[in-house]
Parts: sequence; structure tokens; C-alpha cells
Amino acid sequence: MRNVALIIAPLFLLSTAAFAGEGTGTKKSHKKVETTNSHLTDKFSTMLGYPSYILDGATETVMISYSVDENNIIHVQEISSSNAELKKYVLKHLEGKKMKNMQMEGKSGVVKVQFSGTKRQKLNFQF
Repeated sequence: MRNVALIIAPLFLLSTAAFAGEGTGTKKSHKKVETTNSHLTDKFSTMLGYPSYILDGATETVMISYSVDENNIIHVQEISSSNAELKKYVLKHLEGKKMKNMQMEGKSGVVKVQFSGTKRQKLNFQF
């Protein structure tokens, strides 16, 4: 009976340790996604700027579906906006551009960009 207890106790400890490790891995990957989105926001914001000649103080929202190839080049799949000039502007400023200092090859996604009011306000991004 004592031998059984000596076998069961370590097995129990090993199994609980395996479950304890799962939570920490999830947090790290979530943090990595937030960091990637933050860097992507900075890159897209720099590339897009603010088209004041198109918006003239108006607030517009654009949905952008994109992918990044093995050379870190952005390819825009689709742009959704009620403003045709803004769609052309976004396409011109993103399509074929290289994601420098970021490893994004093989990634794709959809981002919602809100151009708000004036040039001084930052762009708002949702992933």
C-alpha cells in the first residue's frame, strides 16, 4: 500500500504542474499579439498620415483587409469606405509598401481605421 502511495503522489504533482504551465503560455502569446498590433498601428499610421485635402475636417472610417507576403510587402485585398477618394488614398499609401523592422511575413488581417476630425488627432485603429 505504501508503494502505491509513493507512485501516486509524484504522478499527481506532475499532472498539476502540467496544468499550471498552460496559463503562463497564454498570457505571453496574448502580450505578443498586443505588441504586434501596437507596432502595426504605428506603421500604418506613419504610412497613411492624414489626408486633409480629402477629409477637410470630416471623420471617416475605412475597413482594410490586407496580407503581408514573404518579403514583408503589404497587399491590400479590399478597402471598404463610402468615400471613393479616401479608398484610393489608402490603396496608394499601403499597397506594395514594405513593413520595415517588423517580421510580418505570411500574416493577414482586417483593420478598421478611423480618420478623426483634424490632422492633430491620431488615427484610431481596431483589429
